[in-house]
Amino acid sequence: MPEARTPSPSSPDPSTPSRFTTADLIGPTLIFLGAFLIAVTIALPTLFVDRLRSIPLSTDQTTVSTAGMSDDRHAQILDRCSLNTPRARLLDATLVRQQRVVAVRPADSRRVTLQAGASVQADRIWLDGKEAESDAARPGSDVAPAGGADACTSPTVSAVTDRITLNRRSALPDLGAVDGARGNSEIQYDANSAPVAASDRRGYTYVLPFDPPTSGAQYFDVTTRRTVPLVDAGQSQVGGRTAIRYRADIPDTDLAAIGSGAPDGTPATRITRPASWFGITGGDPGRQVTATLHHRARWDISVDAATGVILDERVDVEQTYRVAGTDTEDAGASLTNLRATFGFDVPTQRAMADTASSLAGPVVLWGRVVPLIAGIVGVLALIAGAVLTFPGRWQRWVDDHRPRRRGRGARPDARPEEPQGSS
Repeated sequence: MPEARTPSPSSPDPSTPSRFTTADLIGPTLIFLGAFLIAVTIALPTLFVDRLRSIPLSTDQTTVSTAGMSDDRHAQILDRCSLNTPRARLLDATLVRQQRVVAVRPADSRRVTLQAGASVQADRIWLDGKEAESDAARPGSDVAPAGGADACTSPTVSAVTDRITLNRRSALPDLGAVDGARGNSEIQYDANSAPVAASDRRGYTYVLPFDPPTSGAQYFDVTTRRTVPLVDAGQSQVGGRTAIRYRADIPDTDLAAIGSGAPDGTPATRITRPASWFGITGGDPGRQVTATLHHRARWDISVDAATGVILDERVDVEQTYRVAGTDTEDAGASLTNLRATFGFDVPTQRAMADTASSLAGPVVLWGRVVPLIAGIVGVLALIAGAVLTFPGRWQRWVDDHRPRRRGRGARPDARPEEPQGSS
């Protein structure tokens, strides 16, 4: 009877399942890693980065603009204290316009509501050619104001609060209902008056979208509630960043006629005084004349070409009280209420440039740098994984594509000699 043979310890046992070693797993792991990194390269710009290209819910910006700071070009304002005197009086002044824009509710992943408060304050005034504090006593300031009204020496020239819900991607008004909550669009021109709804609002005001359009854009003016074209006026550099320059012209608008303010507000949109107070000559100087407040302006804004942040702005404003009509001797008479040119101060320009940089940084990092690195590493990982997983095929491919070397003196068309058979 034959003896059973004991298998050698070194011979493989057919009943034992084969196992991959660590070296065997390196190649497939690199292939998986490479495929994953290439998928990341494709997905990051399309999925994640798009969420960064929107108005942040943490928006909180304060800008300061000044006017009349040059000694040879002061701003002009109507002295409200002169309403209590026989003649209107204009004052040279330096003005400060301060605006704060902050994100409030309702806000979600698609929409954000911005609340903006803007005020114009007199910093310094000139009385009879002498510089004085804006709240200095002057003729007419001894008359007590009406109930609820500010003293005529108050430095406030105007103030407005605006509330608007925007689409976070397009930066345009989004006033529809979402989950039962409607967007807001209302403007309050006077603290003692109710807000005015602007339900047909269109255009940009406080921010533009990422990669702002260079044609077809519109601007919404809060004072007149008008939408006008934003005209592309070229490019500039602000705080080291490339900016698109836009221009918007606001046509002459009767603020009393459209309800932008109140007759007894600051400023008053309608005043009635004797003809002599306006400086109207001819006829009875004591006859009562009514004038309404007209507003026109030109906005020149520089917008960051990448993020839509307003880096700089220049605003030429002219407000005049004008007597309506054409068939009376008083028609056409006008009186300046405000004439000024505002521009961002240097700290504001720097702050807005920093804001634009902070918004652009993550977009560049996750939209360009990380996908580029991930793509390069992914391709290298795929190649390395293929080499380690299929070494034989890789070697055959190298051999097949390796240039063949010919012997010295061999002719390209020479054929090898046939072997001769033995005789």
